[in-house]
Amino acid sequence: MSWVQVVANRSNEDIFDEDADEMYPVQKEWNNTMRKRLKEGYRDGVEAGKELALQEGFNQGYRQGAELMVACGQFRGTLKLGKKEMAERK
Repeated sequence: MSWVQVVANRSNEDIFDEDADEMYPVQKEWNNTMRKRLKEGYRDGVEAGKELALQEGFNQGYRQGAELMVACGQFRGTLKLGKKEMAERK
């Protein structure tokens, strides 16, 4: 279809449509901006959640590791004391 036919078919349409929605481009831009902000907010939330979970996991692991090392240190000290006493008895 040539452009002449298209223009002829639309000749009864007003090219300066006063009833057209002038807010459409603004609304479209707003929607795009809000969609971008929503995605950014989601990403930020996921990242913050990962950091929080990582920090909580580190804190828990550090606490458990410290408790285990205290017990190991006490056990090692007991063994050394026992070894020293056995050496003194000989």
